[in-house]
Amino acid sequence: MRGSIVPDTAKGAGSKPTHFHCYRWSGTGQDWQRLERTDTLDLNSPDRPPVRTVDWLIKSTRFVVAVHTDPGSARDWLIAEWEGARGKALNSVPDWVSSKDRGERALRAIETGCWPSYSQWLAGGVIMFWSVIGTDQPCH
Repeated sequence: MRGSIVPDTAKGAGSKPTHFHCYRWSGTGQDWQRLERTDTLDLNSPDRPPVRTVDWLIKSTRFVVAVHTDPGSARDWLIAEWEGARGKALNSVPDWVSSKDRGERALRAIETGCWPSYSQWLAGGVIMFWSVIGTDQPCH
């Protein structure tokens, strides 16, 4: 099954990332329920995972767990995170969901400015989010 890759329309035309932020957010099921209610926490809160993938860039830097200058290295980080969570998944991930295939799609997405994001519920009631976002901003 192939879907179209849609580039990030929030970035400036012609801008090319100089580095890639690797983001991770985790919380319990209770955290997630609380975050679903917009009356209890502002959608723009730095503690809430973003609604749009590109909004990771405006979140707290504490969610940046790695920075890479190479798309392949950013992809490797994302797939390693995914593989670590896969073994702890609340509902087992089907065998046909291949890390190799995910890695190929993630690299293509990163190279074309279509920032990949994954999430997984883990045993014990924890949800994890990961994303790779490229930027040309001098943020470090």
